[in-house]
Amino acid sequence: MASVTSSKSWLTAKLNSDASSKWILIGPLLVFLLIFMLYPTFYSLYVSFTDYIMRGPPNFVGLENYRYALTDEDFWAALGRTIYVTVLCLIIELSLGLGIAILFNRDFLGQDVVKGLCFIPLLIAPLSMSLMWNYMLHIQFGVVNDIISFFGGEPVGWFSTMGLAMWSIIMISVWQWLPFSIFVLLAGLKSLPKDQFEAAQVDGVSPLTVFFRLQLPMLTPLIIIIILLRSMWLMRLFDPLYGTTRGGLNTELLDWMIYRTTFVEFDLGLGSAYAMFALYVTLIVCLLMYKRLIKVMEDS
Repeated sequence: MASVTSSKSWLTAKLNSDASSKWILIGPLLVFLLIFMLYPTFYSLYVSFTDYIMRGPPNFVGLENYRYALTDEDFWAALGRTIYVTVLCLIIELSLGLGIAILFNRDFLGQDVVKGLCFIPLLIAPLSMSLMWNYMLHIQFGVVNDIISFFGGEPVGWFSTMGLAMWSIIMISVWQWLPFSIFVLLAGLKSLPKDQFEAAQVDGVSPLTVFFRLQLPMLTPLIIIIILLRSMWLMRLFDPLYGTTRGGLNTELLDWMIYRTTFVEFDLGLGSAYAMFALYVTLIVCLLMYKRLIKVMEDS
């Protein structure tokens, strides 16, 4: 009986210790990461070295899939379009987001209602959002073309015109994620120290100089964080294509190419190799942005 009591006391003391409490708290998270993140990643890495067409077991082929991907013109075209969309979306979102955040930083009538309405796009599921825009921009019965026709214009084939289809996808992505940039930058503006801006105002410094010399440098860490997160998300841009062009009219981005190769053509080996390339590119971009963020924070 004494041994059982001592065992229970030892177990209770062990569970109450700091080291044990730490592992108890993070244990479920580690299991979740292992099952749903690490295992699929390493399994995809393994499959990328095989010839696997979902018929029979995977056949190991070494670097053949990577060699094919590096010489595949379609892959480089999809990667180029993905980088193009990423850069354009970042420029538009940061420019508009910073301008709107500055406007929201001022007091005006009904600002809470306007801010609430601006937050709505983030609450819509990406696939539902793409289907909604596909309906609204439809050349025959879309509400946007109805408005254009009402003012005497000709209906526009937003998703059936070469060149315009890609810009429509960019517009959809910007519309959904612009509030993210707005509210992150607005939070940054709200947290800036007011004494420096009041001193600059007393000295007669122009608002433009205050923006470029004070506000923008202070907001640089937040801008880098937005670029870091949005780059990761834009490299995996998929939902706007699924609900609209499905990769047609030169709108096939890298994530859609991975989907088509893997789940339409059932070439899991080559699709996994494409996915690994996308992962490598994303990691390189994230590493560069992270180093830049650390440098800016150390200098500030």
